[in-house]
Amino acid sequence: MPTFEPNREQWQSRVSTMLPPALLTILQGNSRRDLLKKVDATLLVFDHKVVNLESGETRVLPQVMEAPAISGTVGDRVAATQIAAACQSLLGETHKDHTVLLLLPPSEFVSTTQVMPGVAKENLVSALRLQTETLLPSYEGGLSLAINSSVTDLDDSRVALWMSEASLSQYFEAFAEKQLFLAALMPRNLFVSSKSSEHQLIDRDSQAATRIVQKQGVLLRWLHVNNIDFQQEEFVAQWEKGEQDSSSIETHVVESESDYLDLADKKSGTEYCFFPQGALNARKKVEKGRKAVFAVAAVVVLMFFVSIPFLGQSLEFRSLAARLQSQSRLSADARRDQSVVVNFENEWGPLNDFPEQRVREAMYTLQNILSPDALSSLEVAEGLLKIQGTSTEPQAILERLEGDPMFTEVIFSRATNNSRYYIDLRLSTVNFEGYMVRYFPDD
Repeated sequence: MPTFEPNREQWQSRVSTMLPPALLTILQGNSRRDLLKKVDATLLVFDHKVVNLESGETRVLPQVMEAPAISGTVGDRVAATQIAAACQSLLGETHKDHTVLLLLPPSEFVSTTQVMPGVAKENLVSALRLQTETLLPSYEGGLSLAINSSVTDLDDSRVALWMSEASLSQYFEAFAEKQLFLAALMPRNLFVSSKSSEHQLIDRDSQAATRIVQKQGVLLRWLHVNNIDFQQEEFVAQWEKGEQDSSSIETHVVESESDYLDLADKKSGTEYCFFPQGALNARKKVEKGRKAVFAVAAVVVLMFFVSIPFLGQSLEFRSLAARLQSQSRLSADARRDQSVVVNFENEWGPLNDFPEQRVREAMYTLQNILSPDALSSLEVAEGLLKIQGTSTEPQAILERLEGDPMFTEVIFSRATNNSRYYIDLRLSTVNFEGYMVRYFPDD
């Protein structure tokens, strides 16, 4: 058995070189790409409505959807069931024959901005998955990732989108109960066309507003603000700053489902699709059928060679053997370099991935929060900050620290005395426990 797998792969590789390109295209495929090709019904969720972008028909969702089930990041089972029922009603009696792409509100997704210089595009997704615990430390469930890594002539900063795998499964199961095949989900604000390579889109509904900036199909900025938060000056200032930064580029504003009917583009944003595991598993079954066809084609090819005179077979065998030997020599350096890289990552991973505490940035942030008061003592250890100082309003300082995204677990460590406060807090971007579990699980 140990020698069978390599021999089988070599045998399949040799046979693949003998098959026509058209046949190879049929036999070999990509599950995600093939799922999108099968989509023939694109359905949009906006406020309390579901819209069929092909026909323009609309269905109203029950009033229970006024709760943050759609706009929340939790894949609510009731919401998924109601959306699936509305989609079934839109597609009519022939709904069993449809493969669906569901466009959800931006609030169903979480965004992170990544700056990873030097990381090759084919390694970007793997690198992000390794940092999931650091990027989203408060979430313990499985997460699905979507990012456009195909464009390389941009700066190294781009936005990655995340969605709960549990939510994906809930949507897929809810659609399956209605005898609908849910191939993929994606943010509705990425399913739009633009005449320029760089554009801005503002999505507004009854729950929230989302501003995105794209360049060459790559998501560069994602700012999501709940409408209730616009009552706070900090959020308003942040939103207005985004307007100023993007005032020079083409801008689209969508505030209703009819706006999406005008701007929808099936070729846009496909890199940011999320695929339920159930849909991928169904596609893999089809690919198994392709492999069976491949096996049959291989047998036909072998039978053809058996029918060729012995001399012709001998010459062909020598040609293939020489080609294999040549390919082995050409790939020797690559295999050796790969081994060096793997060993390097194993040896230097504990150093390269050591949590960065960003003390300078933390001190600047503390200075802005505490001004005009000053600190009398500051201690930093493994992401834990202990600060002491005097202020006439210690409680106000505590609240400002709690409201800053850079800090978490903000508490008074000791009672205040004569306006002197003692506060403990942690850096939200530092996860020493995850680092120790990963590299030093026995300590």
